[in-house]
Amino acid sequence: MAYLRWRRFLELAALDRPWVGETFMRRGGEGPGARPAAYWNGLHDGEYDRLLKSDQRHHHRLLAALISEAAIQPRVLDIGCGEGVFFDSLRPFAPAAYLGVDVSDLAIAKAKARIADHGARFTTGDGARYEAGSERFDAIVFPECIEYLGDPIALIDHYARFLAPDGVIGVTQWLGLKPLRIWRAVRDHTEVVDEAVVSAPWGGAWQVWSCRPKGTSAR
Repeated sequence: MAYLRWRRFLELAALDRPWVGETFMRRGGEGPGARPAAYWNGLHDGEYDRLLKSDQRHHHRLLAALISEAAIQPRVLDIGCGEGVFFDSLRPFAPAAYLGVDVSDLAIAKAKARIADHGARFTTGDGARYEAGSERFDAIVFPECIEYLGDPIALIDHYARFLAPDGVIGVTQWLGLKPLRIWRAVRDHTEVVDEAVVSAPWGGAWQVWSCRPKGTSAR
C-alpha cells in the first residue's frame, strides 16, 4: 500500500513536471504500441467482461458527462470501442448518433450483440487512420486506446477533419509515468477544455481530458 501511495504521488507530481517522470521512470521501452487485430481477437472473454464492472468505469462516466456538456445529445465517434463499454456510460445522455470503431472484428460482433436497439452503430476499422467520410461528430473519443495508435499528434490532426464546429476530442488513459508523455504532447498541441484524474476504490487511477484541436472552433 505504501508503494502505491508513493507511485500515485509521483504520477500526480509528474502531470505538469516532465523532469519528475523522466527521473523516476523505469527504463526499458516506450510502453505499449500498435498491436494487430489477432492480438485483440485473442483476448479471453473475461478480460472484456472485467471492463463492464462498475468500478472499472468511473472515468468513462466522467468523460461522457464532459462531452455531453460540450454538446447536448452529442454525435460521438468512439475509437477503440471494443465491446461498446464506453457507450454504456454515454447512453444516459441520449446521444444523437454513436459510431464505435475497433480493429477487432470479434469485439465488434460482440458489441452489436450486446448493444442492440439503442441506435448505436459499430464497424471494424483501423483506429489510427479510420475515415469517416462526410460524417461529422461533436466528440471523438479514445477510451484507453490512444497509446496503441501511434503518434498522438498525427492522430489528433487526422481526426480533427471529422469534428463539427466546437467539437471536442476526449481521452481516457491509465495514469502512469510513460502515458504522461502522451498527455503532455496532446496538451501542447491542443486547447484543453477539461482535465481530471479519477481514482477507483481498488487503487487504479485514470487521466480524463477533453480538448479541441487549435483552430477548429472557427470552422
